[in-house]
Amino acid sequence: MISVARCIVEDHDPWLVVLALAISLLGSAAMAKLFTRLRGVDGAQRYGWLLLSSVSAGTSIWCTHFIAMIAYETSAPVRLNSVLTLISLLIAVVAAVPGIALATTRFRWSGIAGGAVVGLAISAMHYTGMAAYRIDGLVTWNWRYIFASILSACVLSAIAFHCLRLPGRDKMLIGAGFFSLAVMVLHFTGMTAMHVVVLDMGDHGMNAAALAGLAIATALAALLVIGCLIAAALIDQQRQDETFRRLRRMALHDPLTDLPNRASFNDELARRLRRKGGTEHMAVIMIDLSRFKSVNDVYGHQGGDQLLVALCARFTGAIRDNELIGRLGGDEFGALVSFDDRADLDDFLVRLQGCLSPPFAFDRFDASIGANIGVAIAPQNGNSADVLLANADLAMYRGKAERVSEPCFYDAAMDEAVREQRNLTSDLRAAIGTDQFVLHYQVQARGDGDIAGYEALARWTHPARGTVSPGHFIPLAEQSGSIVPLGNWILRRACLEAAKWPEPFRVSVNVSPLQLADPMLVSTIRDALDESGLAPDRLIIELTESAIIRDREAALNALSAIRDMGAGLALDDFGVGYSSLDVLRSFPFDRIKLDASFVSQIEESRQAVAILHSVAELGKSLGMVVVAEGVESAEQLRIVLENGCGAIQGYLIGRPAPDLADPEAVRATVRRSRLRDRNTLVL
Repeated sequence: MISVARCIVEDHDPWLVVLALAISLLGSAAMAKLFTRLRGVDGAQRYGWLLLSSVSAGTSIWCTHFIAMIAYETSAPVRLNSVLTLISLLIAVVAAVPGIALATTRFRWSGIAGGAVVGLAISAMHYTGMAAYRIDGLVTWNWRYIFASILSACVLSAIAFHCLRLPGRDKMLIGAGFFSLAVMVLHFTGMTAMHVVVLDMGDHGMNAAALAGLAIATALAALLVIGCLIAAALIDQQRQDETFRRLRRMALHDPLTDLPNRASFNDELARRLRRKGGTEHMAVIMIDLSRFKSVNDVYGHQGGDQLLVALCARFTGAIRDNELIGRLGGDEFGALVSFDDRADLDDFLVRLQGCLSPPFAFDRFDASIGANIGVAIAPQNGNSADVLLANADLAMYRGKAERVSEPCFYDAAMDEAVREQRNLTSDLRAAIGTDQFVLHYQVQARGDGDIAGYEALARWTHPARGTVSPGHFIPLAEQSGSIVPLGNWILRRACLEAAKWPEPFRVSVNVSPLQLADPMLVSTIRDALDESGLAPDRLIIELTESAIIRDREAALNALSAIRDMGAGLALDDFGVGYSSLDVLRSFPFDRIKLDASFVSQIEESRQAVAILHSVAELGKSLGMVVVAEGVESAEQLRIVLENGCGAIQGYLIGRPAPDLADPEAVRATVRRSRLRDRNTLVL
């Protein structure tokens, strides 16, 4: 080390050494920048950046060596072999290519391996360049220093490229520093290995001024090349940054309205909740447009888009500092308002409604819209983003349900019921197909007391809430669309269980309007019969007239396909709609189920008895069995049988239960009622 230091201090021009060091540092920094960019590209771009990185590395290596070599001071005349000098430059550039390429691969130690290869390239360039350095004298070499120079170049270059592969700007700077150190250490250790004995041969060679000028020219050329490479990297980085900003804006803004989208809105909400200090309160506001769908339906999506763009232009012009409006999707918007004084929030809501109230005029149409607005305030209504969004949403839906145009503020007492309904709906979806649901069967009997069949009824036992009434969960299932998977599960389960009954009783399964509208219903019924092995004539599909009148043609096609399978069809809740007779005229059902509301009145109302009798006669004339639902007393049983109903169902003969009814008990109940009727007549 002392010999190397003495060589630098005593045998070199200090100003040219400083110039060589500056070129080395600048070139190493450029190479590090280009190498980092190279690691981020694939395909054809990779070869371009590999070439630029190699040119940067080779140029900085060669120029550093050339200037430092010229800085070497000797009394012997010096000449330069131009051919070998150019070859040394080519070696620096070309030999760097495989090393840099290897350093960019995904192997664990590829940075070290590639750096070592570049270290060998530095060594080859240096000693080729020294061969071009002709001195009038006897030159001898110390092989220990030569070996040390090559080893140090490989080790330091390996460390440099290993650092360049690590994340972080500081690692890039450290890597550039080690690479510059590798070049400088190799050169000066290699120069220390050279010993010159001057021989005066009368040839003065190149004078000192010419060598200094050559060094400066080399430095300027190096600066030009390295500057161009840095400029290319910076231009690419600027283009990359601009592309990133554009993509980020596209990712965080709605492409139609240029408002922040849901992701951006949620990020801003989270940021405001994290931020300490500033305003005391923040309001989360949910906005759901009303009458927007009609614009889409009448004027198409282009008209709807025009309206949204115009509305969002109003929003953008109305917001102030600490206020933000984003489009969350479709016709749903969200707003954030940070405020100290409640009057600031009220002012924002007035401006918000001012954007919505005035009509919109376009070339093809005019439109007026409104909105349901829900407001939740932090920290009173929650401190987390999820809670605030959910509470604002609940308040908005309360406003929609109550048909009010004024903003609705979250009220825990009023909105908790809606939350419970949503939670129960979510639990319902998760429960379908699990052991939370079971089937109970309510017996149906003929007039003589013999069992005619059973109706399958779903029962839900919630793990936390216990038994949930069908009057509660069936409407929830219909509103949420879960009635289709639930109904399909009931159908399959009923067929499987009925196929195992000891007696071939028929099983009735209700089909909802949504199920009947499902194009897969017929195949679902067919699959249920095939999987269970249940005879088709043992299955009765029950449906209401509302299921048919929604899409009469499609419904009748589905019913025809079900009938063709061999399954029976029953019209349920007969008499409660407006088109019962028209439905009977359109399709021949096997059964008519008279609604329980009529049966409950037959003991007191002659009109109810008259309707009962008329329906029974209608059924006979059409060849349909009339089933009286809701029979709960012996007197009701007497009346329905006396007026011609062919079958009964109700609590009198059996409540819904997981097990089948006792045939003797059912028969005895019917017979007792008939006997009581005869005794009454005798008296």
